Amino acid sequence: MKKLLAVLGFAMVVNAGAVALASESTDALRNVNLAIAGLKLASVQPLDLINWKVGDTASYTLDAGMLGTGTMVKTANKEEGDAIWVHQEISIAGQQQTVDTLINRADGKILKLIENGQDTAVPDTKITVVSQEYTSITVAAGTFKCMHIVATSDQAKNLEVWADPKDTVLDGSLKEIVDTGMITMTLELQSFAHGS
Repeated sequence: MKKLLAVLGFAMVVNAGAVALASESTDALRNVNLAIAGLKLASVQPLDLINWKVGDTASYTLDAGMLGTGTMVKTANKEEGDAIWVHQEISIAGQQQTVDTLINRADGKILKLIENGQDTAVPDTKITVVSQEYTSITVAAGTFKCMHIVATSDQAKNLEVWADPKDTVLDGSLKEIVDTGMITMTLELQSFAHGS
């Protein structure tokens, strides 16, 4: 379960940039994305949680409601000591953004966060898990047995993640819904590829 919570936290952090890009004028939305990124990683014990390989790639569609639709691609792109860098490219409503995240393999903690080439503070937001259940979900990339986690935070009234890190790549995010109260953002896995 701790591994799935780590996955939940990383998925939320990684997607923070997407909300920020969709609404650059709203700092609260940007903070929600960063807070979500920290969600899964907050209470993880050292368990060698991150076994991702360089080249692991996941591609998503991104729907930010009235703010537009777009894509997100995240790739584990290089090792650094006992950590791994994940590069994320977001494209929405004609805008582009990159987010690079350095993650400790042992405990899933985010060591460094860079948005569009600029260092960014790693979020420290309290997340409350409301429910969790094993279920299955069908997305464009296929049908998967997964963990469905529902949570809240001080910046998002509802966070939902369907994840299967065993049969996919990276954090295993299959679908995510983030409702900030002002905007609802949905990510859905389109395809994935294993690295070497």
